[in-house]
Order: sequence, then C-alpha cells, then structure tokens
Amino acid sequence: MLLKEDGVTPNGVPSGILVTTDSLFFRNVDNRENTSHRILIDADGDGEFDGIDDISTAWLTSSCELNETGQRIDSECEVTALVYLDPSNGLLPGILDLMHQIDNNGLVSESNFTVTFSDDEHIGTETPNPEEEEEAETSGETETATLLLIASLLGIILILPRLTGTSKQE
Repeated sequence: MLLKEDGVTPNGVPSGILVTTDSLFFRNVDNRENTSHRILIDADGDGEFDGIDDISTAWLTSSCELNETGQRIDSECEVTALVYLDPSNGLLPGILDLMHQIDNNGLVSESNFTVTFSDDEHIGTETPNPEEEEEAETSGETETATLLLIASLLGIILILPRLTGTSKQE
C-alpha cells in the first residue's frame, strides 16, 4: 500500500483478497520535506488505536540517508513497513480498522480505512498423502513389471517350439 500526500492507495482492501498469513506492505512515496507517515491498527476492535494490543508502524519517510557502504546512517529511519496478518500477530480474521497519520512539519492529519481478511481455506483441494503417492508409484512400477513378464513369457512360448524343433532335426 502506497502512502502518499493525499492518503493511502488503495484506500482499503475488500473481502476475498487477503487471507491469514498474507501481509500488508506499506511504502512511503510522499517525498515532501519534513513529512512522514505511519499506520495504526485497532487490533482489538475497541475503536481506539493506542491500546496494548494495537499495532503501529514506525514513522516512515520517503528515503533514508545512506553512508558510503549503503547502510542507513540513522538506524531508526524506515521507508517501508510490513504487517503480518495472522492471529500470532494479534490480528484475527475479519474487518480491521486502520488509521493513516501524516506528519507534515509537525502538523498531523489522520484518515481511517479498513482492511478485510479471512482464514486461509482451500476448498475442494486435498493435501497429498505421501504414502498414497508412493503406493501409486509402486503400483505403476509393479504393473509395468507384470506386463513385461507376461510379454517375455509369451515370447518364450512362441520361440521355444522353434528352438526345440530345430535341435531335433540336427
């Protein structure tokens, strides 16, 4: 999700797109001076964004100053944030309320948006059973070996009389 001067793009995520174990990736692309963005998530659904269970990203800037080796000079400087959508992160499937804050020269503006995610369910697909796959492979190999044995026996039955008939004539 892009954090811009005029808000978040896209401004929310409807149901049917995100599932547990997906992540929300936020990137600040607002390159105005002295401007940073952050996202607050009401994880416990109480309408407040500053509770003990709620989540907030760091303040994100559009770029971080790097030294000659490409390392950030300020280790706290962040341009992106990743939020893992999973109960292990305190986020239960459903509708999440998020707040986008923009700090521009000390003036903070706020706007709300929602993200919906659901359980990761795979309907109609079965998890392969390694034992069944191995049995199927073994069964295929057995069938091939059986056919080869039958063909060999038929060949012997057809050739044997000729061989035995040839040795009697000598």
